[in-house]
Amino acid sequence: MLSLTCIFFFITTLWLLLHIRRTRQLLAELEDSVHAQRRLLPEASNATIELHGLKGLIRETNDFIDRHKLYATENTGYSKQIEAMLRAVQEVVVIFDGDRVIEFANTAAEQLFNSARTMKGLRVDAAMRSLELLEFLENKDTDSTNGNQQISIEREGSVLWFEASCTQVRGIAEPKLMSSLMVLHDITRLKSLEVMRREFVANVSHELRTPLTIIKGFAETLVDDYEVLPIEMRARYLAKILKNAERLNVLVEDLLTISRLESKRDQFEPKLQGLLPVFEDVAEDYLPKLEKHQSIVIDIDPEVPEFEFDRFRINQVLDNLVVNALRYASKFNQITISARLNTVANTVICSVKDDGVGIPEEDLSHIFERFYRVDKGRSVKRGGTGLGLSIVKHIVQLHGGTVYAESCEGEWTEVSFCLPLETCPEGS
Repeated sequence: MLSLTCIFFFITTLWLLLHIRRTRQLLAELEDSVHAQRRLLPEASNATIELHGLKGLIRETNDFIDRHKLYATENTGYSKQIEAMLRAVQEVVVIFDGDRVIEFANTAAEQLFNSARTMKGLRVDAAMRSLELLEFLENKDTDSTNGNQQISIEREGSVLWFEASCTQVRGIAEPKLMSSLMVLHDITRLKSLEVMRREFVANVSHELRTPLTIIKGFAETLVDDYEVLPIEMRARYLAKILKNAERLNVLVEDLLTISRLESKRDQFEPKLQGLLPVFEDVAEDYLPKLEKHQSIVIDIDPEVPEFEFDRFRINQVLDNLVVNALRYASKFNQITISARLNTVANTVICSVKDDGVGIPEEDLSHIFERFYRVDKGRSVKRGGTGLGLSIVKHIVQLHGGTVYAESCEGEWTEVSFCLPLETCPEGS
């Protein structure tokens, strides 16, 4: 009897040990499967698994692994889509971890900071090399309440302006850790426009102040001393007032013309026509103002065909160019208005050339800027506003063309503009 009990105890113990061993083996396989993120396919039979009470656990584990792999696949695809979109945006985008090592940089960032080479793995301070930008990031680390900030970065001799922002995001390499997302929005053009606006307002204020001061001064003198002023003095003062009032009127008209050209594209009305009638009208208008030794010559290449252009606007261009020649090319003998065909570029090149005093080389690149004058004193004396060539540039650009000037100081000046034979208004 005792021996039977011992045998039974031995068998039971052996069975339990085998059961425990097999259970441990199954749990080890389960652990490896979870770590490897693969479905568990146990070596034991279903009966053995069910006997050990692990069938439900294995089924749930396999379902969990399937769901995790599906989520990981979807998340990877989503991450790649996000990365592709970030690479395509024009803004500079950089993601770096807590050690300032770059985890991601889009194309715009690589072009700006690293000559279009990859920046991943580089340290922020080594890759960006901008003291102002690094100071911005330092301030962001110490004060998370800082908003966007405008910073400047010098590249290849020019200054670029950006609106910088930085925020915390989930890390790319270690999702459990936080990284920093920095975005730089290019506002260089806005900064340039802001500078241009300030300069424009300052220039307009200056141009308006001078004639207004003169008008005010002479008008006050007439009011205060009218009875004691000689008649010829009164007439002289009134003539001064009228002259400066006309100067103000011309300035305001030129400003309104520029404003209309910049804001109302519908005023551009091209029609199929020839250049000769336009040239003849301009020459005829200014023949009475020439001295005996002066002349206006028209020279049109017979190969120049009829093409589409706005006659009123091109008349304005030629009018401004001829007026400039009359006003500033002192002691000229001849003004030549010409047109020739450029078959290579499919354009017509129109020019107004005089044999006057010419323009200094350092001024040539600036003459189409608003209010720029080569000889400020002489320009004011002769009634120039400094806007004529700027109007010329606007009109030519509306036609889809370009304008440029050439000169030999002391000998001649030629201002030319190219009009495409197939005209397309700017912005259409």
